[in-house]
Amino acid sequence: MSEKTNILYLCVCMALSDHKLDKTETAKIIEISKRLKVEFNVHEAAEEISKKFRDDLDAAREFYCGNIQDDQNRRLGKELFKEVAICNGELKDREVRFMVLIKKAWGYEVFD
Repeated sequence: MSEKTNILYLCVCMALSDHKLDKTETAKIIEISKRLKVEFNVHEAAEEISKKFRDDLDAAREFYCGNIQDDQNRRLGKELFKEVAICNGELKDREVRFMVLIKKAWGYEVFD
């Protein structure tokens, strides 16, 4: 799985962090996948995350974060996660927590 695909899975995790995948978030992730030129099905990814990680989004986040090593892709991911988080007009505490945990995993220099 490419790093860009892992970024998309993390975008799905971000969308699911508030316990629902709404239409706005789905549309945003589809738009992002087109920009990244990666064929990606948001609903299949959400189902895979649910089955593979038994709805443990922290475990999913750790897994997909660990598969992104390139700092340029990490910076790109950070920007894309933010887009998903704010696309529905609300920034919830769980979404902020998600970003904080990614910041700890990747290092503060990625978020400068």
